[in-house]
Amino acid sequence: MTESMIDIQLDSRQSFYTVSMTAMAARVSTSFVNECERENLIQAKVLEGRKGYDHSMVRRLIRIRHFHEDLGFDLQAIDFILCLRTRLIDLQKRLDEMETRMRVREMGLLDEIQTLKKRLEQDSRWQNR
Repeated sequence: MTESMIDIQLDSRQSFYTVSMTAMAARVSTSFVNECERENLIQAKVLEGRKGYDHSMVRRLIRIRHFHEDLGFDLQAIDFILCLRTRLIDLQKRLDEMETRMRVREMGLLDEIQTLKKRLEQDSRWQNR
């Protein structure tokens, strides 16, 4: 399911969804929502005494439904997949940060090389006099 399809089902201005609203948006039963929560695949929040889910948990539940219904994975396998996905995203972020630091370091070293080249040229000119 694409992100735009999810946005059609959810009111992005709303930040809290009841269990039944969450189930309807993700096209699953409320018992499936509760089962996913028991398996720690999603986490509910309590707002004004009512249990519900934020936008990110609804999106996560949609992804879980896709893995479960469309791809046939059980909840334990889905947990593993989602943990692995989170780990890969974190690693990609770290890699991007390292690349940025390396580029900055490379630019600094190139500047230092240029400075040393100029100094060497000046020194060689001074010695040739």
